[in-house]
Amino acid sequence: MLDFLRRPEPGDARGLLTVYAVLLFCLPAQMIIGPLGASGTPAGVVGMGMLLFWLMVRMLPGNGVKTGLQPIRLVVLAFAGSILLSYAWGVLHPLPADQLSGADRAILTLLSWCGIAFVAADLLRTRKSVELLLRTLVILTGIIAVMGLLQFATGFNIAELYHIPGLKINYVIGSVTDRSNFRRVSATASHAIEFGVVLAMMFPIALHQAFYVKTHRWLWFSLVALIGLASPMSVSRSATLGLFVAFIVLFAGWSGVRRAIALLVAPVAIVVLRVLIPGLVGTITGLFTGWQDDPSIQGRTDDYAVVGDFIDKSPYLGRGFGTFLPKTFITLDNQYLGQIVETGFIGLTALIALFVVGIFSARGVRARAMDDEMRHLGQVLCASMAVAGLSFATFDGLGFPMISGLVFLLLGIIGALWRLSRRALDDPPLTRPERQKVAL
Repeated sequence: MLDFLRRPEPGDARGLLTVYAVLLFCLPAQMIIGPLGASGTPAGVVGMGMLLFWLMVRMLPGNGVKTGLQPIRLVVLAFAGSILLSYAWGVLHPLPADQLSGADRAILTLLSWCGIAFVAADLLRTRKSVELLLRTLVILTGIIAVMGLLQFATGFNIAELYHIPGLKINYVIGSVTDRSNFRRVSATASHAIEFGVVLAMMFPIALHQAFYVKTHRWLWFSLVALIGLASPMSVSRSATLGLFVAFIVLFAGWSGVRRAIALLVAPVAIVVLRVLIPGLVGTITGLFTGWQDDPSIQGRTDDYAVVGDFIDKSPYLGRGFGTFLPKTFITLDNQYLGQIVETGFIGLTALIALFVVGIFSARGVRARAMDDEMRHLGQVLCASMAVAGLSFATFDGLGFPMISGLVFLLLGIIGALWRLSRRALDDPPLTRPERQKVAL
């Protein structure tokens, strides 16, 4: 059951990525290393360190790392290039001090994202290492799901008790907002929307563990139930849409038997939710049926007219990543729209490419898989990236450290599996016992 705690093999980055994941999920996103500002979360600093580590390993001779190009590394580099172009364009024009500082912080965050993706893509050496890292992520998601459930029931967030020397609170931890008399929970995330979407992204991965981990299956199915129950407690359209998209993508890749079981279980799960928390299902349904009169929807559509002038001034490179500050301008609940404002249509194309390449690389893993478990894992990662891609249209995901960090970590994991699946095709055929040994 605890094989995910096994010591990584020499040269494998699973231990480093596990440390990053623990910091990302278990420390409140509002806790930062003061001098570094909003980009100075402990997880973010570890991500920056991973970029340096990756560069040093790549320069060492005989390191055993494949240096060939791969889609995930290319698309992350293209995304980074679009942001650096927008940064250069922005600093060439007069910017107020606070916006210039925001651009500098955004570059530090970008370095962290690159470090996470590159280390995962190039330095996870085996399939088993990837699987153990994913199990760790599911366990951590279960922890914050439990925190969310307690916060929903009591109104108190355990994260408020955190006091760590050397870290300061960037803004209030655990503030609970209400929607239709229901608490919107956040646990260690920055906001209820981020909490709900992160759980929706991890739900397919948790389900994969429940299907294929042979020991203590009750634990993994319990985690699936906890994550599936806690995500709607964010009372968020983004989380609800995310769970729906995850279900659709998974359903498309399942066998007929598994589809039939899913069609039976899904209505039961909704009924159980209605019984456990009367009114919650109706409230979530009302978020979609009453959208014409919802002020949050109207606020989003009103943003289109406001940002038009900013886009016209620099349609290709934008005004600089990290410069469109909510305190100075408005909050854009649409990452794609914000990406056009800050990095232009070049940056928007690069952002969309992140998700498109991530989804198709995961599909490539599925297509090259030699067993049912790996085929399902490819479909699962495809579902997680689809959830993230959709959610970025409903809130500014790159402005939230937990979901943005998770996106780049999963991109790196997809890159690692893409590399390993390609290597498996290039290697000579193995006997059945040898294939079983490789799978372990």
